[in-house]
Amino acid sequence: MSNADYEGSLPPPAEMTVIPVILRLVKEATGLRFAAVARVTATRWVAYAVDDSAHLDIRPGDQRPLAQTLCNEVRQRRQSLAYGEGMHGLADGRYEPETQPGLETFKSHISVPIITSAGVFVGTLCGLDPEPVAVENASVIDTLELFAQLLASHLELHARLHDSQSELGASEETGRLREQFVAVLGHDLRTPISAVRMSADLLDRQVTDKRSKTLVAAIQSSAKRMSALIDDVLDFTRCRLGSRFVINLNRVDNLFEALIPVIAEIRHAHPLADVSYHYTDAKPVQCDFGRISQLVSNLLSNAVHHGAPGGPISIDGRIEQDSLVLSFCNEGLPIHPDRMDLLFKPFTRADNDRQNEGLGLGLYICSQIAESHGGQLQVTSSDLHTVFTVRLPVLR
Repeated sequence: MSNADYEGSLPPPAEMTVIPVILRLVKEATGLRFAAVARVTATRWVAYAVDDSAHLDIRPGDQRPLAQTLCNEVRQRRQSLAYGEGMHGLADGRYEPETQPGLETFKSHISVPIITSAGVFVGTLCGLDPEPVAVENASVIDTLELFAQLLASHLELHARLHDSQSELGASEETGRLREQFVAVLGHDLRTPISAVRMSADLLDRQVTDKRSKTLVAAIQSSAKRMSALIDDVLDFTRCRLGSRFVINLNRVDNLFEALIPVIAEIRHAHPLADVSYHYTDAKPVQCDFGRISQLVSNLLSNAVHHGAPGGPISIDGRIEQDSLVLSFCNEGLPIHPDRMDLLFKPFTRADNDRQNEGLGLGLYICSQIAESHGGQLQVTSSDLHTVFTVRLPVLR
């Protein structure tokens, strides 16, 4: 427990809606015509909120000499005190006879400390009257102390809420700036990479010897891979900031047929891969075809890189009840059970994937694309094969 005084600023009284009710109840319980919550320090008494029927002309923000109140004595003792001709009936040391000059300004005075759960003194809940008022029942002080505890609790809750809102605002601002930074960085990186790709494409049309063609192809492949890495980082940033993907949904009547060029592109990039694609009649779906193409490209590339070299890779498209299903099956080493739960987490790579130059974001992004469409991505793995399955809802 602390014995310190509260050093922070109090919220505007208008935000503490419980205060007017408490001040009215203080007046009713004591018969005193003035009730206030005061901020009290070793040097000053400042009215925080008032309910004045005695026309004392004390308003929120006004200061009074400490000698005219019991509040500084209450701050030092950290106990409730009362003063006045009608307060003699209050027992247990709660009655304070006149001990300081100026206290007689108010003929009746009750002051109760407001102390937080951490023991920090905030101020006082007090009642005043320029005329003598008899308060004979000691339980009145108990009631006021309960009100003071309620005030302290509200002040603490308000402070926590304010801190949480400030942290949230700072977090949102940090997130916004981070996303802007990554977006600008992505743009600045894309510009030279685009120049490299354009130059490589131009060289590819001009050179004829085999060695030069091989070098140009290597440049094109590296530039394409760097561009894909930048896209992955930007997508990852958006997901982690809670914005998910910006998807542009359109009706696609036969997604299976629409994906043929996407699969052909991967086949062209990996001519040694044994890729087969089979599908049944499709049903219309509402999707972002660009994002679905990205998902299919990532999953097929994943099968090529992690499957058995030269082993068969089969893509199966079908309709199951209300879902359009795409399965990617490859042979090769099974995924260890300990890694299954981590597979769709960011920066997760297979144990045998040290030679590949990825960030470990591909499967995470695939899962986010599926979820953004109201679907899901699942995986099963055995000694025979590994199967990634995408399910997307069809239009009804």
